[in-house]
Amino acid sequence: MTPFVHRVPGEVHFGLDASAKVPKIVARFGRRPFLVTGSRPAPFRLSDAVSWSVHVEPEIGTADEGARRCREAGCDVVVAVGGGSVLDTAKAAAALVPNGGEALDFLEGVGRGRTLEHPSLPFIAVPTTAGSGSEVTRNSVLRVPDLKVKRSLRSDFMIPRVAVIDPHLSQSCPLPVAASAGLDALTHLIEGYVSIGAQPTTDALALRGIRLAAHGLLSLGRGKQDVESMALASFWGGIVLANAGLGAVHGLVAPLGGRCAVPHGMGCSCLLAATMEMNIEALRARAPGSPALVRYEEIADALKEMPELDRLRRDLGVPPLASFGLSREEIPDIIAGSRAGSMNYNPITLTDAELERILLQSLS
Repeated sequence: MTPFVHRVPGEVHFGLDASAKVPKIVARFGRRPFLVTGSRPAPFRLSDAVSWSVHVEPEIGTADEGARRCREAGCDVVVAVGGGSVLDTAKAAAALVPNGGEALDFLEGVGRGRTLEHPSLPFIAVPTTAGSGSEVTRNSVLRVPDLKVKRSLRSDFMIPRVAVIDPHLSQSCPLPVAASAGLDALTHLIEGYVSIGAQPTTDALALRGIRLAAHGLLSLGRGKQDVESMALASFWGGIVLANAGLGAVHGLVAPLGGRCAVPHGMGCSCLLAATMEMNIEALRARAPGSPALVRYEEIADALKEMPELDRLRRDLGVPPLASFGLSREEIPDIIAGSRAGSMNYNPITLTDAELERILLQSLS
């Protein structure tokens, strides 16, 4: 058996109304909370909290602003209540406060080469969407506008101290947001299951999580929300991506987000179907003995009750890539920017021509 490392938060609270526990949890870690929210207020009150709202995709400047606000207010614990953008921004701010400097100092690939040497401020993650899995991961994905790229701020210090997952909090999401989040979670589970970094523990969660996500997405398509199934699938997807790695969908979505500001979940939603088809075609042609082909058969069985993924995406109101301004002329640059990070875990190396086919198929 190949050796592996498995990273998870030290404490997870899962269940309907679990968010009611947050004030007591926060009190164990500090007296002056920095509360980061999105468009909706937190469903609880924190004594002596300094509040800050985030309404944009995570960027280096936003993370730097959060760290400055937190530091100047003398906060000693960070609490994030929101979707993946809120959690990633707050997670980055919690890491920057004790380490000093700017987010760009520490970013992978394009940063200034510094490493995080000090533990983050205690970080408590309370997701309000079921998709990103950021409540259990050790990185924050930030856009660098000047370079038109997205890169990770990453460290074991950044794993949340506590994840509080209350499925009730995702009930009021607009349909396209809930759908893209759910398809994002499904992408994490599928890519992690066929990743070359897959390991026994992530395998145990991935296939069952795929079935859960499929059930939740089917319910969403029928006008109902199975918030518990989707929240659990998202949680498991976060564990899977953090420990097994991902694949070509995430390799491509990073430069898409950097150049065209495509929201992460929507980008994954658009790319998933075409990437799965391309991977299977490439594996059959060049690696017919790959165990990933068996895994794709298991995935197909888990999804057998679902409509075709691209049709489901359209039916749920998730817009195509072309709606974000991606043009055919930009495709070579997108491909060139995809050859790092998650792409290295794809079950087979895809050619530029194959990646171009994925992007063209995902435009509409």
